[in-house]
Amino acid sequence: YLRVMFFCPTYRMNPATGNDEPYYRIKESYRDRLGRVHSLVLLSPGFIKGYSGKELNLTSKALNKLMAHKGECATLFGDILAEYPERVSSLAREYWSQIEAKGTVDTFREKKRHDEGSLQGRLMLKSDTLEHKEGRDLGAEWLCFQTIRQLGLDTFLLTQGWSEEKVQFALAHLITRTVYTPSELKSMRIIQENSAVTDILGLERDKLKKHDIYAVAPALFALKNKIDTYLTNKTDSLFGLTNRIFLFDLTNFYFESPKRSSKKAKFGRSKEKRYDCKLLVLALCVNTAGFIRYSAVLEGNASDPQTLPNMIEELAKKNPTVRTDSDRALVVIDAGISSEENLALIKEKGFHYLCVSRKNLTEYEVAENAKTVTVLDSKKQPIRLTEVKSTANGDHYLLVNSPSKALTEESMNRQYRERFEDMLAAIKKGLSTKGGTKRYEKVCERVGRARGKYPSIQRFYDISYVLDEKGTTVIDINWTIKTPEKMDANVGIYFLRTDKPEIDEKTAWSHYNIIREIESTFRQLKTDLSLRPIYHQNDGTSDAHLYLGLLSYWIVNTIRYQLKEKGEKSYWTEIVRTMSTQKLVRSKATNALGEIVEMDICTQPTQAAAAIYDKLGFRHYPFRKMKICSAQT
Repeated sequence: YLRVMFFCPTYRMNPATGNDEPYYRIKESYRDRLGRVHSLVLLSPGFIKGYSGKELNLTSKALNKLMAHKGECATLFGDILAEYPERVSSLAREYWSQIEAKGTVDTFREKKRHDEGSLQGRLMLKSDTLEHKEGRDLGAEWLCFQTIRQLGLDTFLLTQGWSEEKVQFALAHLITRTVYTPSELKSMRIIQENSAVTDILGLERDKLKKHDIYAVAPALFALKNKIDTYLTNKTDSLFGLTNRIFLFDLTNFYFESPKRSSKKAKFGRSKEKRYDCKLLVLALCVNTAGFIRYSAVLEGNASDPQTLPNMIEELAKKNPTVRTDSDRALVVIDAGISSEENLALIKEKGFHYLCVSRKNLTEYEVAENAKTVTVLDSKKQPIRLTEVKSTANGDHYLLVNSPSKALTEESMNRQYRERFEDMLAAIKKGLSTKGGTKRYEKVCERVGRARGKYPSIQRFYDISYVLDEKGTTVIDINWTIKTPEKMDANVGIYFLRTDKPEIDEKTAWSHYNIIREIESTFRQLKTDLSLRPIYHQNDGTSDAHLYLGLLSYWIVNTIRYQLKEKGEKSYWTEIVRTMSTQKLVRSKATNALGEIVEMDICTQPTQAAAAIYDKLGFRHYPFRKMKICSAQT
């Protein structure tokens, strides 16, 4: 029991002066063993004249000393009120005498005895009345909520004029989207039936309606530029990121709907081979830590080279002009984007570039004093790196010779050669089959389709036709491989290209392999966060849906980046599985006094879940609630 005495003023009219003046009561507050705060009025001095607020504050401290010494002023060490001014100590003694004469000190003692007497009864629950009303998933939601607090996203939204309730709605949907990856409609059901996210947020579940959930993604998408800038700066300051290397690539998402009225959804080259569905293209730039530095949703048929200029413009705005060549950031891109125009633009905007050359060099020589460096790829297979010189342009080239890649390409070439020859054999068979294609023009069309299907193989074949006397019908077709020795001559060989002269072989290779980080990003977006397929019908809701997924990725990557720094490399789905073992259990029982006791208890995290909390420096439990209702009638 911690007791504190203090002056509590309320304003009322003083009959003596006719003015509103502070009317004082001396109160005592204490917290009982149940953790509840109580307040008792010990004395009502009323209107106090001639004393300042500072003097009354000192008087309350003097009264607390008297209470601690049970009213005894004199001790072996002298007067306990000697440190206070005479006016203060005399006022404190006067009020203490009145409190003792009134007997209100004993009121606390009686209250204490009553509390201690009833405490055992309150804590004694009748086992036959104990009911576990419901259990909800807690751990993954609590992990995401603490990450959002770490990023300060909730505070940022408040600064944008959002109400506290609107922020709670947004966080409830964002956390649910991150943990369960549902649609808006399913998200509502999960919040109502499965998740403890509303309990963590202190949000009344009944206040959250379907239209509140549907409004979250468009409202966040309307703040896209501001949110992206804020999160970029926040993660840079939190983790000390330097942003010296940027990784840029594209992916696409397919629709499970016709999207007839959409201006963005187009048929294109699907990464998932869903050529029957319309697509949206996501252009993404991340740093080496996996944090997003640029994102844009483009038309489904957008070609790779066309997407780079906007990204470079945005990066140039966010990065200050460099003074020296060594200060320039490095943009790492794949071969599909590295057109000559794009490389020139990257250089013009103050960046270096590193990419796979779109064309293998045909004329080059090994650089003077160049040595072959052997490194290991992600599968621990050896790769040989050699610097070479080319007169094609002023860039620097690195010849990469991968034996494992050579085996793969040789196997693919054999398959393509067999399939190409099977198509030619089918055309030849049709020449002697009743009803088969025999006219010269039609036969050439079929051969042309075969060439178009296997362009990397057909260039090594010579195909000849034998015509009848009229020259309109094909009697026979023959083919030969004109340069068989060249078919597998360059397998496993490609060239890295950069305009940064001081970069060595191992550094160039390690920088290029960082592009796997953006591949990991796409995997998390598509698989872990289930951004595919898209079911929305118009461009606005589709863009908002994808952006909500990117915000979920911010949360996931913030968690995974910190865990990877501590040696934990699990994917998000495994982290969710581990954290979801922690539950919120809502129970109800009757105690020995006949009062109804309602309890919200968080289960203890498993060893694996506790380790994740500890590595992130997060708390293990959001709360422990106990509510004692009035006695049953």
